[in-house]
Amino acid sequence: MESEEKNEKRLFVAVDLPENIKEEIAKAGAKLPKDGIRPVAKENLHITLKFIGEVGTEKIEEIKAKLRTIKMKGFDCELKGVGVFPNENYIRVVWIAIESEELPHLAQAVETALKGIGKKEDREFSPHLTIARVSKKIDLRDFLEKNKNREFGKFTVCDFALFESTLTPNGPIYKKIENYEL
Repeated sequence: MESEEKNEKRLFVAVDLPENIKEEIAKAGAKLPKDGIRPVAKENLHITLKFIGEVGTEKIEEIKAKLRTIKMKGFDCELKGVGVFPNENYIRVVWIAIESEELPHLAQAVETALKGIGKKEDREFSPHLTIARVSKKIDLRDFLEKNKNREFGKFTVCDFALFESTLTPNGPIYKKIENYEL
């Protein structure tokens, strides 16, 4: 693979989800139409705090050290309702909304700690959990209507992690590099 030749890894920082919530989300994903939609594999469900992108392997220790400096208390999150990006007429991503006052603060702490490393986000952090990617024009009004207020669960965020993403023809494979307790 090209990234191995360049000695780079594709990285992101995320909050992992409890198994029971992943199960609930997988049930909802199973009700999406099959044509033109790729649900996120249950084991890959996570809340992205920052996509770092391709970085040289020599930077990984620096990234880990910077993430260890983040000090926050654990906090609650509720996953409730579904939506789409960019809009219902041109759907590319299906997501679940996340209700949490503290999650944007954690994302900002990660962004600040990693200033100058990786991809800079041009848009403001939008708390969501991607459950599917869409590759063609599709009508999801029924699915969105049925799930607009659906509760997928509540949990306490007590840690986050640095992940490596390896792209394969069968979808990405995520590997946790290091975990950070809150």
